[in-house]
Amino acid sequence: MIDPMYQYSLQYIKRLFNLAIEQAESSKELGKRLEILIDKITKTVFVNVSRGLFEAHKNIFSFLISTSIKRQSKKLDEFLWNHFLRGAGVFNRDT
Repeated sequence: MIDPMYQYSLQYIKRLFNLAIEQAESSKELGKRLEILIDKITKTVFVNVSRGLFEAHKNIFSFLISTSIKRQSKKLDEFLWNHFLRGAGVFNRDT
């Protein structure tokens, strides 16, 4: 269960999202603009949400954000991620 203290409102996240878009550097090239926006939005949400976390939880949040980014960009193999989460599983010496 998530501590109610850590349940941020959608309105708050939307404000952060819009703020990041407004503050992001502009570019005429679509690929560059998207890269800038993704970077700015990620940093803005991370910094602002981290302010409200206990010190002990900031590393976990950082880990979850970074692994989510890697998984979405297909830079982290799903098999390896599942292996990390669940372990090696049951080993059968007979087979």
